[in-house]
Formats: sequence, C-alpha cells, structure tokens
Amino acid sequence: MRRIDTEIAVFGAGIMGAACAEALAAAGHRVVLIDSALPNAGSSGACDGYVSVSTKTPGPALEMAAASQRLYPALAKRLGPSRIEYKRCGGLMLIEAADEIAKMDAHCALLQAAGVDARMVDRAGMLAIEPNLLPDLHGALDVPDEAQVTPYLVVLALVAAARTRGVETLWHTSVKEFDVAGDRIARAHLERGDGERIDLAAEQFVFCAGIWSRELGALAGLELPVVPRRGELLVTARAKPLATRFLVSARYLTAKLDPDAAKSSPDPLVRMGYGFTLEATPHGQHIVGNTRVFAGFDRRVSGDGYRTILAEGAKRVPALAKATILRAFAGLRPFVPDKRPLLGRSGIRRNAIVAAGHEGDGITLAPLTAQIVAALAGGHPSPFPLAGMEPDRFASPPLP
Repeated sequence: MRRIDTEIAVFGAGIMGAACAEALAAAGHRVVLIDSALPNAGSSGACDGYVSVSTKTPGPALEMAAASQRLYPALAKRLGPSRIEYKRCGGLMLIEAADEIAKMDAHCALLQAAGVDARMVDRAGMLAIEPNLLPDLHGALDVPDEAQVTPYLVVLALVAAARTRGVETLWHTSVKEFDVAGDRIARAHLERGDGERIDLAAEQFVFCAGIWSRELGALAGLELPVVPRRGELLVTARAKPLATRFLVSARYLTAKLDPDAAKSSPDPLVRMGYGFTLEATPHGQHIVGNTRVFAGFDRRVSGDGYRTILAEGAKRVPALAKATILRAFAGLRPFVPDKRPLLGRSGIRRNAIVAAGHEGDGITLAPLTAQIVAALAGGHPSPFPLAGMEPDRFASPPLP
C-alpha cells in the first residue's frame, strides 16, 4: 500500500482537470492529478475546438463564455500558440431558412448588447466571406472574435505545464472509496491498473470527472446528475481549406438548448439533435458535425449519424460531397438536466470543489473555470458569480 499526502487532489485529466491542476499549481498548491485512464481519454479527446461566445444564450452562459474567451490569448501565449494551435478565426452562424432571419436578428442584438462584436450579413456578404457556402443560404451572423484550438493539444500542454510546476500525475488510477468524516472527505482509496493500491490523503478534492461525475460524486455522497450526450463528427483528408471561419448553423442553438424537442419532433434531424458545424484545421483537414443524442455511454458512430452529417454538410458546403472522409468518431458531452454546469464548493463536503457538466462548452470555459477553482481553493471569492451553478443544487433532500 502506497501512501500519498498532498494538498489538493484533482480527479479527471480532461481539459477541466488539466486546466485546474495547472492553475492550482501556479498558485503554489501541492497537487496530484488522477485519471482512471489517460489525458484526453474522454470528451476532450473527441470534440472540435470552437472557442465560442455566439453559441451561448445571453445571460450568465454568454458572460462566462466571453470572460473565458478573453483569457485564451494569455493561456496560448503561456503554453505556446502553435503548440495548442490557437487561432482567432472568427465564426459564421448560418441562416438556413427564411423564418430564422428574425431569430438571428434578435440573437445578434442580444450579443451586441452584451458587448460582443457581432453583425448580420446578407447572402452577398456571407459569400464574400466564405465563397464555398451554398448560395441559397439566407445570410449569416458574423462574429469575428471567435477562436479555435486543438483540444487534445491543449490538454497535453496543460498537463505538461502542470508537471513542470510539480504536479504528480496518476494515470489508470480509479477511486474505489472515499473516507468521509462529517462534512469533509478525509482520504481517497485508489487502485492502479497494475493492481497497486494507494491511500491518498488531501486537504481538498476537486471533481472534474466529466461524464463519470455521477459515479465519482456518489462515492463521496454527492448528487452530480451528469449524463452523457453523444456527439458525432467526421474528419476529412487534407485538401484546400473550404472555410476560413468556423461555420455553425443557426439550428445548432436549438439542438443544443432544447433536448426535449428530440423526443416528439417528426423531423429526423431534430430527433438526432443535428446542427451543422465545420472547422478547418491548421493541417488542411476539416472536422464536420454534428449530432446530440442521449445514447448512454455508447461512443460508436451510428450509420444514420454518419450519413446525415455527410449529406447535410454537403448541402451547406457543396464541395464536401467530393471530400474524402478519413474517419468518424463520437464524443460524450457531460450534460446536466438544467443545462448549467456544476461549479463551486460543495456545502455537503466542504473540502470538495466541483467543476463538471459543461456539456459542449468545456473547451471554451476551461480557462475561466480553472481561475474559479484556484480562487476557491485558496479561500478567495470566485472571480465570476456562481449563482445557479451550485454543485449541491440537486441534493436530496436539498440543503437548508
């Protein structure tokens, strides 16, 4: 039995856990970063890299995304912009039907009221920016400050930076049990893939386990109702770039924000939560998506998903019909029923901090989330209001 005593234990080495571990170490804490597999084994290794504000609804979600997006240039400079392939590419939200124009006008006005650089462009303006788009589209919402990264590279760079700062990493290491004393977690009993057992004592515990948050939380007596929501993507062979900006359809917002529509809609695209996206990577490939389906922990790409993404993508960017598809993959987004992350210090286990359930926004929100976790761990106020994101809000019975 190996024994480890540390100040903070972070569970989960996706982008949230890696960012939190690096920020905590930068603040001077002794940190151990633990993952049941390897970095990028979960959602962060199976997603696109849109650092986006325009795909958020006005209010706390948009404000949080804007604050986090502003942190990315400094993060990229620290990690190395080319190392994480950070690029301010801009984004276009495509208007595919006439009845979407008024909705996008309203969304644009709300973005502008929140201080986001956004403007509506008509069909001619859209084609001047992206000539490979279908001319029959009705225009677009242009948001020039949107950015992109390569998520798995961000995670690897954060882990490397964390280790440089002294963070100890434990891979293929699962939590078997927590020892709880009153309202605190005393220690975690771990088991590595080779059978080694570890008794880990820590002053604070940070839960960043993504789609596995429900199971991890239950071991500590926390109700963290995160469920997986599958998203499917296709990757093309290298070719001439088909877009300079990140492309996303207006209906992407509906698919993201209204999961209940899939239960009753007669439209097969709505039932699979389809919303067009296209990202041109720095290597000449394209990541094309995507779907939103509750399919448990099944990460297989469905035949319907593959065919829909390819066929519907070619309707927006006709040149995609001739693209060579190298591979298809699916990731599982950590979805919370009320569509808000679980973020903050627990009142049930007072030395536990939760940062989970960001669904499809984890890449965007990682820098700010790491700042929040580091502030809370240091006994400081959160740099962003956390009302409505309390990690114990689903507790039964609820906290008084």
